[in-house]
Amino acid sequence: MPEKVEFPPVHVPRPYALPATALAARVECPMPDGASIVAWTYAPGTITDAPGTPYGIDLTVPPVLMLHGNGEEHGIFGPVIDAVCASGRSVIAVDSRAQGASTRGTAPLTYELMAADAIEVCARLGVSEVHVLGFSDGGILGLLLARDWGEHVLSLTALGANLTPAGLPKEDTDWMAYAATENRRWAEEGYEGATLEDGTPVPTPAESAQIAELLQLMVENPQIDAASLTGITCPVTVMVGEFDEILPEETNRIVAAIPGARKVVEPGIDHNLPKMAPSAVARELLACIARNDRRHETRPIELPASLAFCRIPVSALWAEKLDELYRRVDAKPGTSGWVQDVWPPVGMAERLLAEGAYWGAFEASRVHGGRPDEDAALLGAVAVDKDASVGNGRAPGHGSGLGGPSWKRRAKKDVASWHLLAVDPTARGRHVADALLCAGTQAARELGAKVVRISSSTANVPANALYASRGFTRHRPIWLPYPGLPLPCWSNLWELEL
Repeated sequence: MPEKVEFPPVHVPRPYALPATALAARVECPMPDGASIVAWTYAPGTITDAPGTPYGIDLTVPPVLMLHGNGEEHGIFGPVIDAVCASGRSVIAVDSRAQGASTRGTAPLTYELMAADAIEVCARLGVSEVHVLGFSDGGILGLLLARDWGEHVLSLTALGANLTPAGLPKEDTDWMAYAATENRRWAEEGYEGATLEDGTPVPTPAESAQIAELLQLMVENPQIDAASLTGITCPVTVMVGEFDEILPEETNRIVAAIPGARKVVEPGIDHNLPKMAPSAVARELLACIARNDRRHETRPIELPASLAFCRIPVSALWAEKLDELYRRVDAKPGTSGWVQDVWPPVGMAERLLAEGAYWGAFEASRVHGGRPDEDAALLGAVAVDKDASVGNGRAPGHGSGLGGPSWKRRAKKDVASWHLLAVDPTARGRHVADALLCAGTQAARELGAKVVRISSSTANVPANALYASRGFTRHRPIWLPYPGLPLPCWSNLWELEL
């Protein structure tokens, strides 16, 4: 060993308070490249980790997704997590790739990859809507999510975010480049167990390699065009400290680019907002959430007065009307992810109709004697049968081996299944889905079932909100791939007692 060893720069993080709220669940999300992304969920005391609130998350109150800064872990948000849970809302706190408890994997490390990791975590947890809080690197991820996953982001509070490395002082990026170089050198030449004169541990060679990669990420990235943020539609608060390392003009570029964005400058604080001013962060986060607090209040399934439902006649005319309904649904942009001739699969609706399984929703004035008029508009449809198979959660893929449904075993005769529930896009806003739920429950009772089961993509915002607010029990998501659909392979499982 040489007499004088040149150590890399050693960062000693500022102390911070960890969450006092009890952990609801720790979930490891395996990724295709071998990484394991760890998510931690925290919940109000009234919510437990059980069927009905899997992972401590009640979908009627969309949770907050928290994303930390470079080289940190989710615990930096401790008091903020406590404040959110005290407000009656759950938190999903992610350890970003190669940080905290999450592992690196083999894919090239980018902000876009880490944003995709966060989306995958939400899919694994069965969550389709979130409010986002991001700090520093996490703020960058928040901007990407609000821009590219906008239908699922209800609000964004971004702390100390930047669009490019030029948004930081040059001396900061120069120092990061130097520190990255020194850590790469130590990764090749260093040894384990080294300490500074005051006893502070020096990173091991493996740790230095990881630190170097994370520093280099900030030296070269992000590269976000401010103009690309103009399509963000959710409420956004951009918060910085008075003495933040982020240049004021960079913060102003972000605020100017996002319609309606608010800028908040916290007096006397530097970049470390979550550690130095957690109460201020919680204040601004909850205020931003309040600007789009989309809760799904539970209410019973009731038939709207202007609508009726009945069994759809088995005929070529109604087969064509069903096909036309699904063509319109497939063509309408949204989060269902349905694709013409892929979902519904060719021939599936025709087969279910031939079996007498289809029920439809109509104008009440167009149904007589339990049958629709031949020229009645089909406002929506659902098929109901005894096929209760929705997969076992062990399909091939990186989600395999994570377990099957959490619902209890029941005799096949006691279970009815709903398929291809859809509302004509031109009839949205008229509560057609409620009429279909009424139709589906009556059809299930006629089959002698005691429960109804249905699955929905975790990305389908309207479907998940509907079932969450109408008394369905949500069970743990399962890995259920649908080849050809632009959807995550996780599906929520829903069950309704009759």
